[in-house]
Amino acid sequence: MKKDVKEFETKLRKTGSAAGVTIPAEFLRHLGYDIGDQLRVTLMDQGLKVQKVDPDFDAYMKLYDQVEDRFMPLFKRLEG
Repeated sequence: MKKDVKEFETKLRKTGSAAGVTIPAEFLRHLGYDIGDQLRVTLMDQGLKVQKVDPDFDAYMKLYDQVEDRFMPLFKRLEG
């Protein structure tokens, strides 16, 4: 991928009762995405954020959230 190419234009296409976009192969290779990968699409103020789902990262974050919920009050008391 050319270093200065960080965007592309595409059309929103009907796919059944939903819609889809086509992502150029060059972008997919650059991002390490493969056909069939699970993607997470997040609604942002100015558009959509698309990220490949990483089950290991999600599991670690879930564990972190549980630990934080359980121990954060104790950490706050220890601070001062």
